[in-house]
Amino acid sequence: MHTPNVTASADRTVADTLPPGPPRRPVESRDPATGEVFQRYDSADAAAVAAALARARAAQPAWAARSPAERAAVVRRFHDVLYRRRDEVAALISRESGKPIVDATAADVTVTLDFAQWTADTLPRFSRAPWQGVAGMAMWRKRVRYERTPLGVIGIISPWNYPFFLPATCVLPAVATGNAVLLKPSEFTPGSGAVLESLWREAGLPDGIVQVIQGDGITGAALTRAGVDKMLFTGSAAAGRKVAIACAEQLIPCSLELGGSDAAIVLADADVQHAADGIAWTRFANAGQTCVAPKRVYVEAAAYDAFVQAMQRAVQAIRVGAGNAVDTEVGPLIRPQAAATIAEQLADAVALGATVAAQSAAPAQDGFHPPTVLTDVTDRMRVMREETFGPLLPVVKVRDADEAITRANTSEFGLSASVWTRDHTRGIAVAQRLQTGSVQINDAISIVGMASVPYGGTKTSGLGKMHGMAGLEACVRNMPIVDDRFATWHQPWWFGYGTARLEQVRAFQRLAHGVSLGERLSGLMGTIRLVFGRKGSR
Repeated sequence: MHTPNVTASADRTVADTLPPGPPRRPVESRDPATGEVFQRYDSADAAAVAAALARARAAQPAWAARSPAERAAVVRRFHDVLYRRRDEVAALISRESGKPIVDATAADVTVTLDFAQWTADTLPRFSRAPWQGVAGMAMWRKRVRYERTPLGVIGIISPWNYPFFLPATCVLPAVATGNAVLLKPSEFTPGSGAVLESLWREAGLPDGIVQVIQGDGITGAALTRAGVDKMLFTGSAAAGRKVAIACAEQLIPCSLELGGSDAAIVLADADVQHAADGIAWTRFANAGQTCVAPKRVYVEAAAYDAFVQAMQRAVQAIRVGAGNAVDTEVGPLIRPQAAATIAEQLADAVALGATVAAQSAAPAQDGFHPPTVLTDVTDRMRVMREETFGPLLPVVKVRDADEAITRANTSEFGLSASVWTRDHTRGIAVAQRLQTGSVQINDAISIVGMASVPYGGTKTSGLGKMHGMAGLEACVRNMPIVDDRFATWHQPWWFGYGTARLEQVRAFQRLAHGVSLGERLSGLMGTIRLVFGRKGSR
């Protein structure tokens, strides 16, 4: 995954992160299939980032003051504008990222529509703050409600692999809960960020609430240290650590969705053709450039040969080509350098004894790499140790589910995983033993598109959760307001200590926490004197 080069130095100002000399180069929208540059955007410097933050700070209080119903109405208008412009947006995404038009339409546009609809429907319920009782007998007079107040200005750095869906699903909960947003899209897909901003503007969002800041990793560094109230980052573990350090030094929170090397476990009772078809799509869709895709497959020995044969049939049928062709299933990688990295990982595996068990046909031009399945794989190979961000898949034979679970859990990553089986009870039992942020049974990837389900990783795959109620919670301060129903009664624990008070407190302990009914009843009268004995000053 492409990630911004965010500085981690505590001794440098935002301006210090930018190089001296002539203006920095613009970022470009480039068709990965042809190399054609069709749009350029100026890169923001530190002063531009600071100015955008000032505009956001000025605009955000009025936006936060609007009722949840008013903000939800703007989210609905965003949904409607996106729906009306859906084909235009999908075509731009496909052209800029290289993904097939079907993927751009389904994964980026349709899933964003789902998230917008869910956010608008859920926001009024999420924002309600009913009074509740407080736990503990001593607190019987209290009631509490939880006010969810916006954080202020949230910075978002998003990647190129899902250049519309991923930033949109961060912006939606942030804006809906009353925040302003500064979004830096990937320098490889700046147009997808620009069109997202235009959709919000057309939906009637006030100026300054969603601003897109174009630039590369240096701009991302400036945003991270600009003084926002929270950072949401999607990228590699290495860059995520730098973002986390920068946020820690400023004492601001961050949510990180980082890389993955997800395991797929195929149990002996699985429908191997179904598993192969599912794993082929979830691994190779978007040219294998999906964080949450299965990148290692462990197959119980009894099903291994049949599964490999089924994978051969599935992979050899995949159509590879330019993303604008309606029958293309796998397009080019984002840049020729990405395809070269996959070729290096493949060469390393073959040199160490791996076998190419299946491979699709692909155009013989820069940027393309055929979907490839490897067998005879060992843990020495890069493809098993690194995040493989492209269409390369190792398949490993294991004795049983125990070995599969052990090997799956050895990875430093823990984004997601999948289990393939006809036995749902066994599948759930295996899932419960995996050290990962989520597990799907008989599917993969689709959890990212479930608007109501929290999503995030463990280990070096990230911190925090996005999507669902957790995603809304990630964008607010949850502030308890505690009210005492008896405005003039002194609290029984206020000053006025002495022997009598000590005996009353001990009586309350017996009533509240005694282990027998008799012990509890013995504390009743002392507790009554504690609660009702004093209502004024000494």
